[in-house]
This record gives sequence, C-alpha cells and structure tokens, in this order.
Amino acid sequence: MTDREMKPPRRLFGALIALSSLMFMAPYAMAAQTDANQASNSPMLNAGVVTSPSPTRTIGLSTCFDKADQNNREIISGRWNVRIAQAGIKIASAIPNPQFNAQLGFGPAFTQLFTGQTQQIGWFQQFQTAGKRTKKIELARANAELVELQLETLRFSVHNRIRRAYAELAAAEAYEALIESQRAVGVKLVAIAQKRFDAGKAAKSEVLQANLNVLQFDTQRNQAQGRLQQATAALSLLLGERPEQIEVIDVDDNGLFKLSAEKTEIVPAPTRSLPPLEQVLPAAYESRPDWKAAQQQIFVNRKAVALAQSQRVPDLYVGSGYVFTTFSRSQPAVLASNPPQQSGVFLNVTVEEPIFYQHQGQIRQAIATWRQSERQLDLLQAQITTDVITSYNSVSIARANIFQFQNELIPTAADVARIARRGYEVGATSLADAIVAQQQYQQTLSSYFDSVVAYQNAWSDLEKAVGAPLQR
Repeated sequence: MTDREMKPPRRLFGALIALSSLMFMAPYAMAAQTDANQASNSPMLNAGVVTSPSPTRTIGLSTCFDKADQNNREIISGRWNVRIAQAGIKIASAIPNPQFNAQLGFGPAFTQLFTGQTQQIGWFQQFQTAGKRTKKIELARANAELVELQLETLRFSVHNRIRRAYAELAAAEAYEALIESQRAVGVKLVAIAQKRFDAGKAAKSEVLQANLNVLQFDTQRNQAQGRLQQATAALSLLLGERPEQIEVIDVDDNGLFKLSAEKTEIVPAPTRSLPPLEQVLPAAYESRPDWKAAQQQIFVNRKAVALAQSQRVPDLYVGSGYVFTTFSRSQPAVLASNPPQQSGVFLNVTVEEPIFYQHQGQIRQAIATWRQSERQLDLLQAQITTDVITSYNSVSIARANIFQFQNELIPTAADVARIARRGYEVGATSLADAIVAQQQYQQTLSSYFDSVVAYQNAWSDLEKAVGAPLQR
C-alpha cells in the first residue's frame, strides 16, 4: 500500500486543518452553505486563480532523513572523503620499493683490455629513520578519524536543514488551508450581502465590497500555492532529488498548526517543559560533532609536529651490486697473455648531511598549525555556549507566544469575528465591521503560524547547538 493510499489527499487534509483552525467559528461553518456554493462558482470570484498541482506523495520527517542519508549530494561527497582518507593510511604504510640498476655494454669499450669498463648489476634501497613510517601511519589514521567526524558533522547539519525545510513545508500547507477557510467565510459574507440586497436592506456597494474581499483572498491563495511549491523544491534538493516538474509534497506532520498540543515528529509539544540550561550546556560538549572534530584536529596536528621533527634525521640509502668483466680472449699480440675474467661485489651507503638546513621551516609551520587549532577550539567553545544560550532563550520565548495565541488571542479573535458576522447578518453592524473582524482573525491565525514556525526553527537551532536530537 502506498503512502498516498494510506493518507487522505492534501485537499482533504487541508480541510481538516481549516476545520481545526476555525473551531472557534463553528456557528458560521453551517450558515448559508447553499448561497456560498453558488457565490463561489461565480466567474468573477474565480478569475485569476492559479491552480496548485495535486500532491504527488506524502512523506514523514524520519523518511526524509533516510532519503537524505542515501541520496543527498553533500553526504555522498563526504563519504568519498572518508575513502580518500582511508587510502591515505595505505599510502603511509607503504615501504619504499627497491631500485634495480644494471650497466651492460658491448663493443671494444667493454671487451678490450686497458680501455674496457666493468659491467655491473645492483639494487638500491631507501631506509626511513627515526620512526618516520610509523609516524606517517599514525598521522594518516588520525586524519581518517577526523574525516569521519567531519562527515558526521555534515550529516547532522543536513538533517537540521531538512528539519527546517520540512517545518517550512508544513507551515506553507497550513497557511494555504487557512486562506481557503477564510475565503470560504468571505464567500458566506457575499451570500449574506446578496440576501440583504435582494431584501432591500443593503446597498449594491455592499455586495461589491464583499466580492472584493473574496478576490483579495485569491491573490493570497496564489502566494500560498507558490510558497508550497518553493518549500517542496527546497526539501527535494536536500533529499538529493532533481525535480523535473513543479511538484507539491504533502507533509505527514502538521499537529501544531491544527492548534494541537500533541507530540509531533518535528518538535516536542510546547507544553513539555525544557530541561534546565545547566544540563543542556554539558550535553553540547559531549555530543556536538564539530566539537569532537575540533579536538581531533588538534590530535592530528600534534601527529604532524612529530612527523616534521623526525625529518631532521636523514634517511639512509643503501646500495649493493655485482661487478664483472667481459674482456675478449683474443687480445693484440703485444700482450704477453690474456688476463682472466674478474668479478666482485660492492656496497654503497648514502646519507644526507643536515649541515645547512634541518627542516626548521616545516617544524615551525607544524607547531604554529597545532597552536592555531587549539585557539580555534577555544573559539568554538565560546561559540557553543553562545549558541546554546541564545537558542534556549528563543525556544522559551516561542513557547510563551504559542501559549498566548492558543489561550487568549485566537479565542478572542474568533469571538470578535463571530459576533461581527452575526451582527451584520441581523443588521446590527456594518459589512465593513464584519470584514475587518474577519481580517483580524485571519491575521491572528497567520501570526500564530509564524510563532509555530519560530518555535520549530528555534528548536532546530537548539538541537544544532547541542549537537544531538533532544528527547521528544
């Protein structure tokens, strides 16, 4: 069974969001339904509306993480860095190959006495001194561990960006549902205005004003659908996908936008208390992959210093070979007799004399790099503390705003809109008052959605600052 078969289409899901967001306006959800349907089919009200593509699939946040681990281009590139670093261990472990040399000749220069030369074959081998090979291996292994930590840092960063993109997509979906629900309320106002005009209780201008109110929702609908498509494209890029057409993805988690305080996959419920700051800060130093990578970088640089210092001891080059003659048996008559063939073995030792230069530059450079990495760790420590405190404070403020909207602002705005609409229906208030009240209620819900997004982003920043997913 596909995700689409398991979950209702986004239009139905949007209707559920709209119903939840308008739970304070229930008395109006049933009013003038027939007239609203007739008004909504008016060509005047549907002109200039961009049709949003139907959602192609429904996806959850955990599924997004799995897809990114497999297909995200940054993560794939990072995995190749690990393979490169592992190959560096093999390179560092290599023992220099021996060199073979031979001097073989033909003609009088090699066969005639007095002018002839000896011929030889031999081998030449480099011997690394002062434990250079061991130090190279240790450095390569330390660097491989660093690259793996850097990959984990990148992976955590990608997951954090996916969480924000997924939250933005959920907000875009909820905002579109809000516009649709508020447009439906505007259509109802058109029906009421038309009834009052037909009964001679209202001027034609009120019908036109109500129609204008609905037309303004059409532009907002277009913006909401564009936001949906842009949020989908941003999420698809992080998932490692290459969009070939305009697409809309349906999120599987939209609890907070439905005025629900239930646990969601994106963030914990705002009603759940935050852990004390005194517990969060130590956790950051234990969990943040970039902190671990910075510590490993210091270890790598110390190994580089040890290797640079070992370069002061010259390597030893040893050669050995076999020398032999190939003089001709028939020599000129002036020679009393032909000498016998001769042969021998030789040993050749070569070593550099570090008189003028003892690799001082490389050693000083390695030490300076090591000290610099220590200062960078100090800087990162200060940055972690700042990030944790700032994001922790942002989460606290966002939670307080959500409580304020859910407990006071939204119920009050809903009551004002309901009373104003009912008052216009019975002739106690003007259409302008009803429209203003409706706009205030819409703006309140829109601001609430912004607070939810701020809470989700603040939570993502807090997890990024801590360096690990916090318990939900």
